[in-house]
Amino acid sequence: MAGIVLVAVAAGGVLGARALLWPARPVPDFETQACALPSPWLERIQRGFNEPRSGQISILPRTPMYMASGAGGWSHSGPWDYLQDIPLVFYGPGIVPAIGEVARPVTLADVAPTMAELVGWPRGVRGGDVLEEVMGPGGWKAPKLIVTVVWDGGGWNTLEAWESSWPELARMMTRGVSYRSATVGSSPSVTPAVHSTLGTGVFPAMHGITGVPLRDERGEVVDAFLKGESARFLETRTFAELWDERVDGRAEVGMVGYEPWHLGMIGAGAEVSSGDKDDAAWLDIKTNEWITNETHYSLPAAIARTAGLDEDLATLDAEDGAVDGSWLDHPILSDRARIEETPAFIRYHARVLVELIAAEGYGRDSITDLLFTNFKQIDRVGHYFNMASEEVEQSLRVTDEQLPILTDELDDLVGRGRWVLIVTADHGQQPDAPEAGGYGIRPKEVAADIRAEFGPVVEAVWPTEVFLDDDALAEHDVTIEEIARWLGEYEVGDNIEEGLGEEENLIVPRPERVFEMAIPARLLPGLRC
Repeated sequence: MAGIVLVAVAAGGVLGARALLWPARPVPDFETQACALPSPWLERIQRGFNEPRSGQISILPRTPMYMASGAGGWSHSGPWDYLQDIPLVFYGPGIVPAIGEVARPVTLADVAPTMAELVGWPRGVRGGDVLEEVMGPGGWKAPKLIVTVVWDGGGWNTLEAWESSWPELARMMTRGVSYRSATVGSSPSVTPAVHSTLGTGVFPAMHGITGVPLRDERGEVVDAFLKGESARFLETRTFAELWDERVDGRAEVGMVGYEPWHLGMIGAGAEVSSGDKDDAAWLDIKTNEWITNETHYSLPAAIARTAGLDEDLATLDAEDGAVDGSWLDHPILSDRARIEETPAFIRYHARVLVELIAAEGYGRDSITDLLFTNFKQIDRVGHYFNMASEEVEQSLRVTDEQLPILTDELDDLVGRGRWVLIVTADHGQQPDAPEAGGYGIRPKEVAADIRAEFGPVVEAVWPTEVFLDDDALAEHDVTIEEIARWLGEYEVGDNIEEGLGEEENLIVPRPERVFEMAIPARLLPGLRC
């Protein structure tokens, strides 16, 4: 999949010049493009747009095309149902009623208001709706601990691809409340934006974390959480921040994740004047050691001292009968920079959670505590190997196996009938392109083609947006509208990268526009289709 490009074939020869082969076709005006989309898609795109933060052009590939995420990777950003449909399960014997499946549509913006209702603070969060089924018809008692578990990339299309690999989650769905029609609710459907929605109860249009990159106060395109240095782009307080403030800092609040993008679930910690140093841990991507930003957060000793990772790796190594440092066909078990991709790290991650709960006393007093975590491996190996791979199946199965381990420990450490577990996902995954009859569009080639046509005016092309340099636009006398119209005419044959072999080319024998929509993003809020 890495390096798929697209060429046009006519009369037995490969032609790179679109104008010589395909006649020009009119592209609908901007409003017509947007209003031709299914209304849920457009609503999700609008919810994901924040003018100071987003790119200046909003784009949407024409399915089954999609924007590839680079060498060896598949993107998962967009408003399509297969990426948006996610599990959302509330489970807590003695607190959450065993209703089972609920069919009505909900979004991840409904989680934070429901947490507020669970702790007895019904107006603690504005934005989404309280999920009344979680409360039950006869009232409820406030839990002492709410644990939120995000299966990164574990949307419904991933679950349905491996329907026998998550029996524990399936059991919880029948013994708690399961929202079968839950969706992310906004696009881009990417980790920083979605976790911030989960934490705040509002969409990126309000909370400001629009994607992996966003535009800062100076107009520069930067990482959404500045690689752990700051959460200052969050424009809305999280429920965890508001709750901790309401109880005068007496609540335990924590996050164990893979990267700082998960901080949107808990907020800015001591970076805001009214906050304190919440527990927060993520991984150094080179050593896979737990780290934090000690200026704003705390790294409890229990996390770093959790033992057993080497034993987990050795067990995984021996599972196939050959002790050779490999997981499946990948000799990565001795590579400290890659061990977090494996099922061994999933087991270790679950043990870290338990050690944190025990050492820091989560759920042990009268104040409801909040703990959030992200199990990253389903998504991470999906980017490498695709959702249909054995690697994803094993990651999903082992992640599911941690659920009863966690609930048993919660019973022991907090007490049965005193905790609630929320399990959800932040998006689905891109299916294998050939199997879906699709192909990946190369964003770097799109950016290079914009520069060739208009000059050095583009800063970055991401799966759903284009960031432009305002100063360069003025210098080269180019408008956002001109570039958007040009992208609307951009066709498959334009996305050819020179120097790649035939085996990397996907032959498309017809003219086809790449983008369903390419419009100035500032038009999005005012569209009334």
